[in-house]
Amino acid sequence: MRKQKLVIGLSAGMLSLALFACQAGRNNPGRIYAPDMYYSRAYDAYSVNLVYPDSMSSRPPVPGTVPRGHTVNAHELLPFNLPQSDSAYAVSGQVKNPLPVITQATLEEGQRLFNIYCAICHGEQLDGQGPLYKSGKFPVQPANFHLPQYLKMPEGTMFYSVTYGKNLMGSYASQLSERQRWEVIAYIKSVQAKDLAKGADSTSVAKK
Repeated sequence: MRKQKLVIGLSAGMLSLALFACQAGRNNPGRIYAPDMYYSRAYDAYSVNLVYPDSMSSRPPVPGTVPRGHTVNAHELLPFNLPQSDSAYAVSGQVKNPLPVITQATLEEGQRLFNIYCAICHGEQLDGQGPLYKSGKFPVQPANFHLPQYLKMPEGTMFYSVTYGKNLMGSYASQLSERQRWEVIAYIKSVQAKDLAKGADSTSVAKK
């Protein structure tokens, strides 16, 4: 009987010790081989960071990196960039739509975006007769893309205007990604191409 009580007591003691050891292990993770790998020092974006030779915490992107939502100039294979100070370059007509292929799906997406963001002023028919202008709340008629001066307008000029704004029109760079802006311009140019084709047909008929 005494031996049985001793065995029960020892078993209970060992069980208590095991439970205590497990509990103590939870509070003590043990030694960390490389503490700086577990608890790395955080740097604010614009704070001094002596790890780098230039002491800058914010690192520039890897050369050739294309931000999400941006396109790549198919000719130069570099991220396309049109700075605000380079309006003359846009007007010159050297800036071309960098989308590699203009498909029907591209034009349909451009039309969808145009109707959402542009038609309120320029009208779904691209004639400058949008609801906002027709309501009398807009002092000047928006651009009518069927007029000759807009038919001849370079793609880069349109992209510059949508990106940075022009006259009473503000910038749409925050609403439309770079690719979406080019899709809208592709759609406008596709409609204008039909206008130019009609003009050529009427001219040829008149000559006959």
